[in-house]
Amino acid sequence: MKKTNFLFTVAISSLIAVSANAANDVAIIKKAKELQNAKKYDEALKLYEANTKNTASENLYIDYAMLLINLKKYKECESMLTKAVAAYPNNLRIKNALGQAKYKNGDLSGATTLFSQVLIKDTNNKYAKEMLDKIRKDKVAASSPLANISNNTKSNKDGEDSEYETNDEGFADGVTFKVSNKLSPEEQKELAKKLWIELAETDKYDYSTIISLLKQVIEKCPQTVKAEDACWKLSNLYMIQLDPPEFENCAAVLEHLLSQYPKIESGLMAAVKNRLVIAYQKTNNYSKLCALYEEQFKNNPNPDDFTFMSRALDYGRALKGATRYEEAQEWLTKVLERDNGKNSICARAARKELENLSN
Repeated sequence: MKKTNFLFTVAISSLIAVSANAANDVAIIKKAKELQNAKKYDEALKLYEANTKNTASENLYIDYAMLLINLKKYKECESMLTKAVAAYPNNLRIKNALGQAKYKNGDLSGATTLFSQVLIKDTNNKYAKEMLDKIRKDKVAASSPLANISNNTKSNKDGEDSEYETNDEGFADGVTFKVSNKLSPEEQKELAKKLWIELAETDKYDYSTIISLLKQVIEKCPQTVKAEDACWKLSNLYMIQLDPPEFENCAAVLEHLLSQYPKIESGLMAAVKNRLVIAYQKTNNYSKLCALYEEQFKNNPNPDDFTFMSRALDYGRALKGATRYEEAQEWLTKVLERDNGKNSICARAARKELENLSN
């Protein structure tokens, strides 16, 4: 009886310890995500590293891996996940993540082994199947004539780079593009089709690969409809999919879209400019924001009352941010005039902005 009680006590103690560790890991992951949202990536990495020195939970390893992959730290990711697989040899998510890291590091053989091991345990594992198929296609593409089209740059007669080059240094101030028309329209269509298929086969969370493929379409296939689509998709990724969003990159992509394709259909044009308003607001780019509002009022000088007041309020705030205080006061006053004493939300906000201007 005493032995039974002892074993029961040990079992309960173990469960309590596991529960406490799980709760601690949840708190660590939450804190790490908060740091990432604040773009404090180094601090998030240090937090993960400190808490995975000894055996950590499966979820902690996986979240740490996703951050390393998104930051393109593939070697560090592979090293960390090798330890995680040793701790959790039957966890298929960790094996898939390690396979992805090996793939990114160019170890196709090692990646193939891991994805194959996953499929032995789970024959319907979608990600492992997709990655093995991707590896097979990569090997075929590397030996095909089309591979020459996708290879890195050569110089044209003018000495300008005529093929795609990544430019990570430009990302801080907005992604940049080097557009090339070296390929014929038919070659561009062929390459765009190939890249679009590869894009469809890429894991939806493999952001670095998605960005690379979309940039190649934009830069190497500018005379195709897919290039316009790629610009919009890339702006989606920067503004909606990434956490935290990269509004500077989103704005740069949309500016490129408007510059290269000024005659896009009106529905898309309106969507692009509305998204640019958000991107400029988030990055405090008041001069460009003012220009957009000026264009809106020029194209539609007499919208309905609500549209006028909300737009004039935002325009007044942008003018204030651009230190054009007299104009800001003028447009904020127009909000009050249009409100006509109804004390709407826009009017109350405009009144507060005017008070701040006078202080």
